[in-house]
Amino acid sequence: MLRWTTNSKRLQQILLTYWVLFPILFYVYLLISSIMKDVAIQDLIQYVPGIALGNLIACLTLFQAAVLFFVSRVSQSREGLLGQFVFISIFQQAMTGNIIGALLTFFLRRALLPVKENTSSQIKLIFYFAIGFILLLSFLTLFIAWRLRGV
Repeated sequence: MLRWTTNSKRLQQILLTYWVLFPILFYVYLLISSIMKDVAIQDLIQYVPGIALGNLIACLTLFQAAVLFFVSRVSQSREGLLGQFVFISIFQQAMTGNIIGALLTFFLRRALLPVKENTSSQIKLIFYFAIGFILLLSFLTLFIAWRLRGV
């Protein structure tokens, strides 16, 4: 079986690029839609629930990209903070309906080496607050999507 351990940096770059390009494409779509409908972007976000939900997911994805960028600076193992972040991101991406993101995070998790790492408690505290914020927004997104299903 082929191990992807040498490709973990490349997979991190692919995932980071995907998580940055996804919101950019959404906002380009939003800009084009507002121009075509001759409506302000604020009005689209305020009066179209699906676009407001997409905006929330786009902001969440950008935040995840930032967390991935900073966590990858202090950790590079499956047992460290990066492995924990990627593990949670697999389920978070699937929960918000981002199947491509879930697959990329799954493959990244498999590519990481299982090495123990020591990080400071201050970094861990910031990391766990960021994870809590991501999960809170994800559950909020899931709840809103569930409520919009009946609309």
